[in-house]
Amino acid sequence: MRFVILLTAALPIVQNAIIDQNAGPEARKLYNKLTNLARDPKKILFGQEANTVWGAEGGVSPYSVGRSHDGNINGWLYRADMVENGIPDSLCDVQRLTGDYPAVNGIGYGELDHNNKVLNDYIVRRSYERGELIVSAHHQHNPVTNGTAWIATDKGDTLHTIKRILPGGDFHEVYRRRLDSVAASMKGFKTSSGQTIPIVFRPFHELNGGWFWWGYKNKAQNTVQEMQELYRYTVKYLRDTKNVHNVLYAYSPDRFQGKDDYLKFYPGDDYVDILGMDFYYHGAESTDTFVSKVINVVELAEDRHKIPAVTEVGIFDNGIDKMPNFWSDHILEPLKKSTKGTRIAYLHAWANICLQACQKWTPYRGHPGADAFINNFYKDPVMLFAKDAHLYD
Repeated sequence: MRFVILLTAALPIVQNAIIDQNAGPEARKLYNKLTNLARDPKKILFGQEANTVWGAEGGVSPYSVGRSHDGNINGWLYRADMVENGIPDSLCDVQRLTGDYPAVNGIGYGELDHNNKVLNDYIVRRSYERGELIVSAHHQHNPVTNGTAWIATDKGDTLHTIKRILPGGDFHEVYRRRLDSVAASMKGFKTSSGQTIPIVFRPFHELNGGWFWWGYKNKAQNTVQEMQELYRYTVKYLRDTKNVHNVLYAYSPDRFQGKDDYLKFYPGDDYVDILGMDFYYHGAESTDTFVSKVINVVELAEDRHKIPAVTEVGIFDNGIDKMPNFWSDHILEPLKKSTKGTRIAYLHAWANICLQACQKWTPYRGHPGADAFINNFYKDPVMLFAKDAHLYD
């Protein structure tokens, strides 16, 4: 009888297992934390991409300082040479506004040159020390043409890009070497005392859209099967060949029609820990569409014993200027009206980028939505920022 009871108690752990059977203790602990957060409808982590690397307010030397906007407000950029010169990442729009950092920070894998590695190593360590979840997309250049991630501006031959970088393709070795660099970077994420730092990696995000070379129905003419195989190959190579064991893997398509459409490019349960979605408002749309998609993701994730998340969210064209209460009216309050809407681990805004022009996704000091963000979003007990996240306790 005792044996039966123990076996039954162990079943949820088996069902909710991280996909990396050799995952390190840090990754397993983070997986369990995010699983518990997702199942708790009263807690959601709030994040913002590169929130101490890019910002809209407070720009001052030695940061790269942007052109003035909204009166006399300056954006800023934190650089790798500042890391090398011992200058800390002391600016953050959300922290300057609320006194607290976002609970999630995003790093960028573009081309893994020296500056990218220096900056990522530093930001990962600093974010971990603040108790933040670290997430990463991969805006890598096209391995065939070396054009940027955005296919519309690529002047090279992008036809059958994915087919050409899969095993057997004429550019497979180029892609494999890139993954070698990614693996080395991920395995190098450690604290000053040498403890491994876990991260969330979401390769091929928004793969159902046509704007990236890894996307669908564009001039690359990638097939669904090829896209699924590329995702599977990438996970297997990092996890099983390169022995990267501090990573959770996220699947994050852009807007989708329904559950079947969401799963169209899905690589399979053995390759995904987090079911995410990217969703951007384009104007004064109904919040019902947003909430219905979140519920789809929650239900799919819970059916598969995965972690649901909103991996990118916001409003285009600096819509927060016209909707100062956007984060409450269009994100939090609609989710709270559903019994399933808040059963997500985190939601993540993109970076405020204000050097030449401004891309604004969250309010900052001096923004018309600043007070509403503080009072109606930051102070809502459902939203967790860095001080209350306790991810690594």
